[in-house]
Amino acid sequence: MKKNVLKKVSAGLLAAAIITGSFPANVFAEKGSYELDYIINNPYETVDWKNRHQYKADFHAHSKNSDGGNYTYEMVEDHYKKGYDILAMTDHNYTTKGWENAGEGSVSPERKAEIESGVGRNGRGMLDFSYSNEQSRTDHINTFLTDWNNSSPASMENTLREIEERGGISHINHMGRYTGYKTSDPANDPSQISKYVNLLDTFRFCVGVEIINKIDNESRYDRILWDNILQKTLPEGRQVWGFANDDTHSLNATGYSFNMMLMPELSIDATRNAMEKGTFYSVSRVSRVDGINSTLPNGNPMPGSGNSSTTYLLDQATPSISNISVDQKENSLSVEGKDYTTVEWIADGKVIATGNTIDLNDYEDQVNSYVRAQLKSETGIAFTQPFSLTIQEPEEIDVKQIESKKNQANINFDILSPNGKGYAVFLSETGETGSFEKYNNVNYNRKGAHIKGLAKGKTYYAYIAFVEDNVITEKTDIVSFTTGR
Repeated sequence: MKKNVLKKVSAGLLAAAIITGSFPANVFAEKGSYELDYIINNPYETVDWKNRHQYKADFHAHSKNSDGGNYTYEMVEDHYKKGYDILAMTDHNYTTKGWENAGEGSVSPERKAEIESGVGRNGRGMLDFSYSNEQSRTDHINTFLTDWNNSSPASMENTLREIEERGGISHINHMGRYTGYKTSDPANDPSQISKYVNLLDTFRFCVGVEIINKIDNESRYDRILWDNILQKTLPEGRQVWGFANDDTHSLNATGYSFNMMLMPELSIDATRNAMEKGTFYSVSRVSRVDGINSTLPNGNPMPGSGNSSTTYLLDQATPSISNISVDQKENSLSVEGKDYTTVEWIADGKVIATGNTIDLNDYEDQVNSYVRAQLKSETGIAFTQPFSLTIQEPEEIDVKQIESKKNQANINFDILSPNGKGYAVFLSETGETGSFEKYNNVNYNRKGAHIKGLAKGKTYYAYIAFVEDNVITEKTDIVSFTTGR
């Protein structure tokens, strides 16, 4: 913010007057009188919800080319049968350069052409998101669109740097496996949070992290860790998208966690763009911390990965999202969908509101750098990406001159309405945040504000604000003056 420059105060002034500097936005909400104005950064802003398709994607799958139990062609056919539109085969330290080029159990070129053209699915094809690899010689990282495999010794830093330099993208897998997942403590550990924040700040082509892995065993507290990461990265402008993947190693382990990509077309470029821009939402049939399918019907614990005892879950409905709208003027967000029973709004890892719409001004004391929504039912959960928030700072009003007398003062500025309509004066005797109150004994003229009824020989702190729709849109810096005796 630029500094105000006072004109030379006339010799007739009875006391000195100074500008004391700018002050934080929360000063303007003194006594809860006025609302903050938010800039809501909406990752879904470009989505045409009525005309854009939703493509079901699995970005984490294995075959016999690493430690999977099925051949590549079996995994491809199973995903095709289960309604997937995008499949990345991410075998450990093995780059699948197209389903037809897999080392073991490849898909024939003829069958791949049929799958891509949607034979047997009314023309709804499935995309081979090829050149994918789960780099596993360090904490596991899925890399995409890059023909490269790391070698020992490896580090997360070197892996992410290499992928970025080669023009690929990546996401970090199942963080709970490395932080610990028996309790939520590791997800709140500052050293663990810093580890991921530093990586994500450094490597911007790492687009996000898995918040659900398999049927949410090792990942059960990774949403907490994600929220803790967001609280550090979003104030610096770094978005981190949340992915849900099966990490499937067998046919029975496929279909529990997936991403719905909101794209104008099914293509490699559109998929990459959606992964980078966050134009997708994530879905899981299991969320253990929320009590969603956390046990089997017989009461036994849900296993760590899908198997023959969990396939009944595949017949259950999961929440979906059909529209997200943001009203910048009203500082509100709304979400619509189906197959859910409640919508929760999350800020700083805590549920602050429920319902389809949230008005941020109702939660100013709980909202900081982001909100996100999750749609829940007894049989599934869907996660939006985070909406980052910044406070719209009021424009600056330049103070031209301050004059004080025995029990009055003039604060001169470029006033737009000489009758004072829209303007308000706030006074404090200490200048401390929370101490300013609106002062009504004020007349306005073509020069500015004439403040009356003040005590003699007293120092006051003041600022002038212009209020529109209950939001302070313009303001002066805090000034101080001392009335004469």
